[in-house]
Amino acid sequence: MSTYDDDDDDDIEGGIYENGHWAWDDKQNEMVFRSDLPPRKEEPPQMATAILGSVEFREDIDLVEQQRFRKRIQRKVTDDTDFVTLQDIKDVVLFTAPSKIMKPFVINLLHLSATDRLLRALILFCQYHLQISTVMATRTSELETKIRTPKSDEVELRYLENLEDLRLLVAKEYSNMIQGFGEFAKYHHMGHMKKLRSQIRREGFMFETFIRISIQIVWIALGRKSFSQIELEVHRIFKSQVFNSAEHKLGKGDQFDEITANERNVLVGHCLRKKYKVDLLSPLINEIHCCRKNIDHRIYGLGIVKYPHLSPRLLYMEGALSLPESELLKNDISLGMLGSPRSNFDILLREITYSVDDTSNTSGGKISKSVSRASKPMQRTKSSLAESIQSYKDIDLPPPVDEEELPSEFPTKSYPHRHPEEGQRQKWILKCTRILNKHRAQHFT
Repeated sequence: MSTYDDDDDDDIEGGIYENGHWAWDDKQNEMVFRSDLPPRKEEPPQMATAILGSVEFREDIDLVEQQRFRKRIQRKVTDDTDFVTLQDIKDVVLFTAPSKIMKPFVINLLHLSATDRLLRALILFCQYHLQISTVMATRTSELETKIRTPKSDEVELRYLENLEDLRLLVAKEYSNMIQGFGEFAKYHHMGHMKKLRSQIRREGFMFETFIRISIQIVWIALGRKSFSQIELEVHRIFKSQVFNSAEHKLGKGDQFDEITANERNVLVGHCLRKKYKVDLLSPLINEIHCCRKNIDHRIYGLGIVKYPHLSPRLLYMEGALSLPESELLKNDISLGMLGSPRSNFDILLREITYSVDDTSNTSGGKISKSVSRASKPMQRTKSSLAESIQSYKDIDLPPPVDEEELPSEFPTKSYPHRHPEEGQRQKWILKCTRILNKHRAQHFT
C-alpha cells in the first residue's frame, strides 16, 4: 500500500502552475503557462570576472619553456647590467600570463614611460603599506603591556602622512591614464581627441587587465609575499571599497573590520568621502581632491618637471619614480627587488639562496646551491613581510620640511623623455601576433 497521502499536497509550496495563467502561443501553436510574478533578477558577476573571466598566471614553467624564454624574450645581461629592472619583471609576468589577455594595445600600454612611473609608484606604495601594516599590528599588540602616550600619536601621524603622499604619487599617474593625458591620450575610451562614442567594453578590458597585471608585477617585485594584502589594497585604492572585487571574490566584508581604529586611520587615511555609488570617487582621486591637508603640489610633477632645490623627501620620491634601476641602491632608495643583482635570482625572479653543507669542512667543504621555493611556490595567502626573509631594505622616507624655500617662478624645464626598452616591446608584439594568428587558424579549421 502506498504511504503517499494526497492531503500532503497542501504542504508543498510553489507548485509549477501557481501564480500564473494559461494563454495560447501562436508561435508554438499550443497553450503555454505564463507566470504573473515579476522576473527574478540574477545577480550579475563582478566586473573583473564578467570582462576577463578567470585570470591565472602560470605557477611554473618547464625546462623547455625556460629555454625558449631565455632565448627569445629575456633581457641579455652583462657585468655592467647585472641588476633587476622593471622590464625584467614585466617580461616574467607577460610570459606566465594567459594568452587571452595578451593584446597588442596592452603590450604597448605596459611599455610607456608614464606606465613605468605608475608601476614604480605602486610598488613603492604597496611596499610601504605592507611595512606599516606590520608595524601597526606590532604596536597594537604592545598596547596590552604598554600605555599609549602623545608621542604615539605623533609617530602614527607621520606614518599616515607618508602613506597619503605615496598614494598621491600613484594618483598623479593614474589620473593621467583615466583622463587620457600625455602618453595615455590614444588609450582614452573616447579616442585621442575625446570625440568618439565611449568604447566601454574596450576600456573595461584594458582597465581590468592592467589592474591584474599590476598586482602580479608588485607581488613579484616584493619577493612574492603577501599576495592577498597587495590584491585587496590595489583594488581598494583604484576602485573604492564598494567595487573591491577582490573582497567579493574572497567572500570578505571590509578588510579593515578586524583591526583597531588607530590602525584603520593610519592605513586608510582621512581623505575618504562617503557618497552614493553614482558619484563615488576612488580613494586615489579622493587624495588629489582632499581639502583636509596641505599638499606639496610639486609631488604632481615629480619625474617630469625639473624642480630646483628639492627636499630630501621629494628627492627620494623622484628617485623612486625616475632613477635607472642601477642607481637605486647607490642612492639608498628601496623599491622591492629593483636594482638588486639579477644573478641572485632564477629565471622567474625567485631568489636563489645558498646553504653550506653541514658535512663540509673549512678546507674542502662543498657549498650547495638551492632555490628558495616553498612547497607551493605561488601560494597566495595573507602574510606579513616579517614572516620570511626579506631581500630588500625597509623604506625610510625622509620627514617633510616645515619651512622650505620655493622658487620665484614655476619651473619650465622637463626631464628628457625616457623610452622603455623598445627591443623588448617588439619581442612581445611579435609574440602577440603569433598567438592571435594561431587562434585565428584554429577558429577557421
